[in-house]
Order: sequence, then C-alpha cells, then structure tokens
Amino acid sequence: MSNDEIPFQLPNFEMQRLLGRGGMASVWLARQVSLDRPVAVKVLAPEFSSSPEDVAQFRREARAAAQLKHIGIVEVYDANCINGYYYFVMEFVDGYTMGDLLRRKGQMAMDDALIVMESVALAMDYAWSQFKMVHNDIKPDNIMVDADGTVKVTDLGLCRSLTASRDSVRFRAEQADEIFGTPGYMSPEQIYATSALDCRSDIYGLGATIYHLVTGQMLFSGKTDEEMLHCHVEPQQAPDPRRFQPALTNAFVMMLEKMLVKDRNRRTGDWRKLITDIHRVSRGQPPVPSLIAQHESSLKRDR
Repeated sequence: MSNDEIPFQLPNFEMQRLLGRGGMASVWLARQVSLDRPVAVKVLAPEFSSSPEDVAQFRREARAAAQLKHIGIVEVYDANCINGYYYFVMEFVDGYTMGDLLRRKGQMAMDDALIVMESVALAMDYAWSQFKMVHNDIKPDNIMVDADGTVKVTDLGLCRSLTASRDSVRFRAEQADEIFGTPGYMSPEQIYATSALDCRSDIYGLGATIYHLVTGQMLFSGKTDEEMLHCHVEPQQAPDPRRFQPALTNAFVMMLEKMLVKDRNRRTGDWRKLITDIHRVSRGQPPVPSLIAQHESSLKRDR
C-alpha cells in the first residue's frame, strides 16, 4: 500500500486524499455525504489507540473540543472509533499553515507576525477562560490561514488528548521520544511533564513559534531534539532575532523575551496580558514590565 492509499472507510464520508501526515496522526480530505460539505478527518496512529485510558481521555477531550466555537479555532464536528481507527472530523480550512509560509518565504514581517500573535492569543484566551483548555503543541504547522485571511488554531483538542494521560513521564534526554509535543516549541514545564499545565505553557510555545516566523530559524536551530529539550530547561539562550531580521523593534523583542522566560511564574502571566503587550508593541511602546533579568529567558536580547 502506498503512503497515500486510503487504508479505511468511514460511514457517511467519502475519503478523498491525504492532506498531511505527522508522528501522531494523518489528516485526510473527505466529503461528508449527509451535508455535502468538505471536512478534514484526522486519524490517530495505531500506537495511540491501544490503551483504554488513552482512548477514554481521547473521547473526553473530543467532547470538550467540540464545545469550542470561535472563529480563530478550527471546529471539531465529531469524534468516533470505527474498526479500531480513532478519528476527529473537523472543519476543512482551504488555506495554508504558517509552516507552509516558512517553507515558501523563509520568514515573516513583524507587522504580519503581530496579526498572527493577536489572532492566536484571542482564540486561546477563549479556550482557556471558558474551558481551561491548554493546547500543548502550538507551532507553525498548527496555525492556519484560510482563504479569506482568517488565522485559525488547529489540533487544540487532539493535542491535549494525546498528552494529558501521560503526566507520569519525566524528562530524560535519552528518552526524548517519550516527550509529547514538538521539541522546538515546548515550555520547560511541559518537558518536565508538570501535571498542572496552564496557559503560560502555550504562551511560551507561541513565543517560540513567532521567533521562528520572524527569523526563519527555530529557537535552538541546529540542535538535535534531545539537545533542544535541554536548551529549553537549562540556561542556554537563542540569539536576538534582530540578527536575522534587523527591522524588528526593541519593543517586539522585549515582548518575545517575556513570553520565553523559562520560569513560568515570571513569564507573561496570561493571554489578556499578552494581548495588552501586543497592542502596546503595535503602537511602538514596550511591554509592561519591559525588563527581565539576564539569562531568565530562552531568548538573549542584545540591547
């Protein structure tokens, strides 16, 4: 069977083609027959379907994700299991991801990055304030732009369902494959599998994502996954993003520096505070407070 061959059929859906494949799931374009509309179907990889605890968690989080109704969040229509395949049925976004943009253009201008930041922050503030949901895997490939320019966060319920039942995992570099998330964008507390993750972990992930978007480089570019995990939790710092895009303002870099503080108790505290900082930076003003201690952040600001 080729990688693009459809390995299953689902009632009420005409499976059409593979849209993408990752380590945890594959995404397929399908037509929902009863409503005659295109949808995206995300199917979990078999290794995530073998534990009754994981399956129960998957179903709980699917129900929670289906409650989310926000223009900035890809909507989940349904979740089910057929012949051993666990899947989400989601809104089909006819557009591109920030990962696609990076691969095509290399980096993003500051003003455009601020628009993406605010859109994600507003969507995640809704998910956190209304449902106390944490994404756990904010990264360029999980931020989409649809045909009319609307920025949307995807995989919100799925990412949480795949990580929430693994709180017993503790960080060991030689077992980096047991850490769930994407190493380039993970907060220190996520790496240590802190059980009480909150919105501050996603703020760190968004900071790492925006750093990548404006520089074209991941925070700790050139490192292995194991080395990246160490860099997030230890005193290592990534270069000032102005080394890659000199047009970035000092206020913008200060904001990223705050988002990427390693100690979550001293990081930007919640989405509303981040949105306030975004508005200030958009007006050329520094975030509040604007200064943090040297070596406190995963980003080294030169001035």
